[in-house]
Order: sequence, then C-alpha cells, then structure tokens
Amino acid sequence: MTNIVQTLNRQSDSATKTDRLEGWLPWILFASAIFVLFYQVGAAALFEPDEGRNSEKAREILVLQDWVTPHDNFHPVLDKPIFFYWLIALSFKLFGISEWAARLPSALAALGCVALVYFLAHNYWGRWQALWSALILLTSAEFFILARVVIFDMPLTFFLTLALMAFYDAGHSENIQRRRWMCLLLYSALGAATLIKGLIGIVVPGMVIFFYLLLSKQWSMLRRIYLIPGILLLLAIVLPWFLEAGARTDGYLRYYLWAEHFGRFTGGEFDRSQPWFYFIIVAMVGFFPWTLLLPFLALRYQRKALDDKNLFLILWIILPFLFFSVSKSKLPHYILPIFPALAVLIAASLVSLYGESAKKAQRMIALTWAAHGLVALYFIVGFMRPMILPRTIANGISAMTPQIWLYGAVIMLMLILLSYWQAARQPPRQAQLFVVQAAAMIVFLAFVSQLMIATAPLRSAKALAEKTAALVLAETQVVFYDTYLSGMAFYLRAEKPLWVVTYSKKKRTFLGNFYALGKREELIGPRGKALLDFDEFRQQWETAKQPLVIFVKEKNRARLEAEIGAAPQRIATVNDYVVLWKP
Repeated sequence: MTNIVQTLNRQSDSATKTDRLEGWLPWILFASAIFVLFYQVGAAALFEPDEGRNSEKAREILVLQDWVTPHDNFHPVLDKPIFFYWLIALSFKLFGISEWAARLPSALAALGCVALVYFLAHNYWGRWQALWSALILLTSAEFFILARVVIFDMPLTFFLTLALMAFYDAGHSENIQRRRWMCLLLYSALGAATLIKGLIGIVVPGMVIFFYLLLSKQWSMLRRIYLIPGILLLLAIVLPWFLEAGARTDGYLRYYLWAEHFGRFTGGEFDRSQPWFYFIIVAMVGFFPWTLLLPFLALRYQRKALDDKNLFLILWIILPFLFFSVSKSKLPHYILPIFPALAVLIAASLVSLYGESAKKAQRMIALTWAAHGLVALYFIVGFMRPMILPRTIANGISAMTPQIWLYGAVIMLMLILLSYWQAARQPPRQAQLFVVQAAAMIVFLAFVSQLMIATAPLRSAKALAEKTAALVLAETQVVFYDTYLSGMAFYLRAEKPLWVVTYSKKKRTFLGNFYALGKREELIGPRGKALLDFDEFRQQWETAKQPLVIFVKEKNRARLEAEIGAAPQRIATVNDYVVLWKP
C-alpha cells in the first residue's frame, strides 16, 4: 500500500511539474521566436539583387529627402509603392544604415505573424493548437528565410494575416467595441498591404472573404464589418501617396493600375513565367519540414465535415494558391501569405490526432525528422564531396563543419528519442513532445541562418565594395561594365549615380518596368545620368577628368579593353569580378 501511495505521489509531482512547464510554454515559445528571428540577423551580407536593391532604395529616401518617389541608383523606379521603403528608411533613421536595420522590418513582421497565428488559433481552436501553430509557422523553411531578408513579402504577409484575422474576429464577435477595433485593424491592414505591393493587398483577402461569405451563406456579416466607413478609411490611407506619385510622374497611375497588375497577371513580358505546377514544388520545399504531414492531414479533413473556421482557413490557402498559379508571373515568395493558415490547419489536425492517439502523433512528428535526416545526410556528403552541392553553398559549407555535425547529431538524438517513446508503454505528455520538437527545430533554424551567412559573400556586393572603398572618393566615378550589383551603391554610401554601361535591350533591368515596358523616355535622375551605352562610355573614357573605378566580369575584360583601346590598371579581383582603375 505504501509503495502504491509513493508511486501515486511521484506521478502527481511529475504531473505538477509538467503543468507548470505548460504554463510557461507560450512565454518560452515567444522568447525563442525573438531569439531565432533576431540573432545575427545582420551578420549576412545583403544578397543580390533584391536585398541590395531594396536597401538602396530606402537609403536614397534619406539621401534625397524624397519620401514620394522611390529611387534606385538615383534613378526614379516606380514599379512598387513606397511603404516598404518607408519602413526600412525609418529603421535606418533610428538605428543607422546597416544590414541589421535593413532587415529589421522583415524580422518584426515575421514575429508579428507568429503572434497573430498564435492568437487566432488560441481564440478559435485552443491553447495547444495555438502553440503548435506558432511553432510550425516559425520553423517552416521559407518563412524563416524570408524573415531574414529585405523583401516585400514578409510585411505583406503580416498585414494580410492581420486583415483576414480581424475580419473573421469582427464577423463573429458579439462585443460591439471589440468588433469596431477589429474593423479598424481590418481596413488599416488592407491599406498598408496595398501601399506595400499594390492591389494584391486588396485582391487576395478580398477573394477569400467573398468566397467565404458565399459558401457559408453569411452575407449579413457585411453589415457587421462597417463596409462603407471601412472603404472610406481604406481610401484615406491609400490615395494620398498614389495621387501624389501620379501628380509627380505623368502616366504613372494608368501604367501602375493596368500594366503592373493585369499585365503582370496575364502577360509574359515580365520574364517570370513558370509551369502551372510551379507553386506545388515551392510549397513542398518552402513549408519544409511540415510538408510531409500535409497528405495525411488532407485525408483526415476529407473524412470529416468542414466547420466554419476550417472552411475559412482552407479558402485562405487554396484561393491565393490558385490565383498565383494561374498568373503568368511567378516567384517563390508569392505564396508566403498562405503559410499562416497552413500552420493553423496542420496544428489543429496534429492536436486532434494526439487526442486520439499519442503514438500516431509521434509518428507524424517522426516524419519531419526523417526528412531532416535526409537533408543532414546530403550536407554531410556534400561536405566531403562538394561537387554534389550548388556552387554558392559548396564554397560556404567548408566553414560550417561544427554546425553540420551538430545538426546531424541532433536529428539522430530526436529519432532515437521518438523511437523510445514509441516503444514505451506510457506515451509522453504533449508538453514534453512540444518542448523536444521546439528545441530541435531551433537547432535547424540556427543551421539555416549560419548557412545564409556562409553563402552570402558569393551573392553580395559587400566584399567588392570593401576591396575598393579606399579608392572611391567624392570625385571618383564608379562604373559597371555590362553588369551591375544592386548593393554596391548601398555599401559605398554613394552620393551620386554609379554608371551602368550596357546594351539598349538590357536597360530594362536598370530602368524599371515603368520606363522600359511603358516605352517612356529615360529620365535623368536628380543627380545625373546613370545609364550609358557603349558608345557613350567610350566618349566618357576619352574625355573624363575624374578618376574611374570600373567593375567588369573577367569574361568581359578583353571586350572592354578592345572597345576603349586601352588596358586599365588592374587593382583587385573578387570572385568573378575584376576591378580596373583609370586615375
């Protein structure tokens, strides 16, 4: 009898400790999210071309003090609205110009997405669904990578998530005050999303909301979300910048509203065409390692009737996915806005499965670590046989020996532990399973971040800029011959345009779509000419009185020398680039 009492007491103490742990889990999770999103976020050099281009546009807002027209290399570029650049410029203003400050808006937006997913799942599913949702979203590969780069899509995803969450909450809340606040968030988020990436900020949530109301037959919800005042608020947020930008640049509004949206969706002139199944592959890779759970969870939903909240999530996933799949313009980050809904759907199914059978849930989790095992094996073999790795990764992986072996060891320990739990009579409590999974996934994220840092030098202008910074004085003219690195102006802290020497047909790359596709006359920027053809450069070479620093790829150096009839002094070589000098 005494032994039985002692056993019961030990079990009670263990349960008390586990309950105490469960109480701390949300705080531990969010502390971990802050750590993994912000730790060494500025350590990697800016990746070409997107990070360099976006960071430079924000820097030139401060240099030119122009908060209306975005400039790249001191040339007006009106392909995207300006709000994202405002966020980066504000970060520069507060914290100084750096990679860390440039990436801060994306990291904050990612943290906001994790918080929104937690609260959405907590309010409509439950505490465990909220914890797993936040963990799944945070640790999906594409979400984590885009949280650490200077790109539109993470802030866009935050505002779209906020808008859809606010709509659903406003439509189902009986508290008038809460509903008003949610509607304020809804229309403000739609306005911010539109100022980040145009009409897509309204179209994506709009189609989800429309088909949800249609299929659920809840058209009366339109009265609950203050539609007319909300539209007026949305217009008040969006119109000032668009009207001012249109007033400063004739024809911009017509071009932007038509060509940048309908043209991009229906035409192939933006050079981003991909096959119809492109986003299936992107989702499988981008949502790694949770992708392997999707087929099993889809079967579960097939067998049960959809309730209201699951219908909303499924529409949130399927409609944007189909929309972007039909579009003629496809890039991997376009489907990022479906990831929050995917995370909640997988989390809800996983918690439901755990309630039915802890061992089945463990087997599902084990699938993610089997996938990790294959990835770790690939990198370990690639470390010994670099030829199987992409060139950029192969050159950076040699400095990551400890991280590779740590990653592989953690995966092995995870699989051993899950196997032990599978064989044990008493399955682990959900808190134990969650903590172990979260800890191991943080090791995975650390590996990914170190891989980004290691591979960045081959995809960045930073090393080239550092090699030549001492030569670039106020009077020096920097020249790119038949090539360009968007981040060079950022790293050199340029105060005037870098000359880009190129063919007429390649000017679109530097002019932006408004001038190239719109067939408009090339504007001379506020600080002079940026684009030269080969004849113009030959004339400048002969007459220039200022020193020239010329960046050219090794394969093009002989052609450059033949065209100018001289062999400039070679002062440095970095990766594929040669740096030439004319005093």
